[in-house]
Amino acid sequence: MGGGAEVVVVRIKEGPCPGDALCVSIGGVVPRRGVAVPDGDYLVVMSPAVAQAVNVREVAKRFKCVICVGPSTAAAVGGCVVPREYTSYGVARLIKALAPGRTIVLRSSAGNDVLKSLIPDVVEVPVYDVVIDEAKLREAVQIAAGARAVVLTSSAAAEAVARHLDLSDKLVVAIGAVTSKKLAELAVPHIVAEEATIESSVKTAWRNLRKK
Repeated sequence: MGGGAEVVVVRIKEGPCPGDALCVSIGGVVPRRGVAVPDGDYLVVMSPAVAQAVNVREVAKRFKCVICVGPSTAAAVGGCVVPREYTSYGVARLIKALAPGRTIVLRSSAGNDVLKSLIPDVVEVPVYDVVIDEAKLREAVQIAAGARAVVLTSSAAAEAVARHLDLSDKLVVAIGAVTSKKLAELAVPHIVAEEATIESSVKTAWRNLRKK
């Protein structure tokens, strides 16, 4: 990884990166073994990493509908419905529009409680753990320190970076509403991407940098 990028994307694990940004990962995911998924009506998959821990296609046979939080999760899982907004809030709105039923959510152990707070009869099943690598985090913070814009792709990434770097002189972009909420709690001024994807977040960063 080199320095000097104007737009830096900080995320937990490695993945595809837009060509007009530098993406740095600060950790990884560790699948939990022997996870038991209870029965329900709606199966919600909150991350592509879920597919590393659970045979979602096999589990999905027991549900009448599978919902994936966004396009990258849908690509990893296959055969699922994607909400218009690629966040927990978007998933909640979609489920509210469907017939009442029991919702089983497969997610990280570090996930938020948005779905449980917005819709009834939700069971959350942590299927993997998020691990922050302190050496990677230090390197990411050093790279982000030289950037004009920093994109934060999760509340965990936002909290880790804000702990080590003063973001007040950066254009900070939150990938979605949940990350935005965490940044607000941390009193970090920021804007929110139009769509909860890394591609949209980077476009939002560049569009706002050009206004300066």
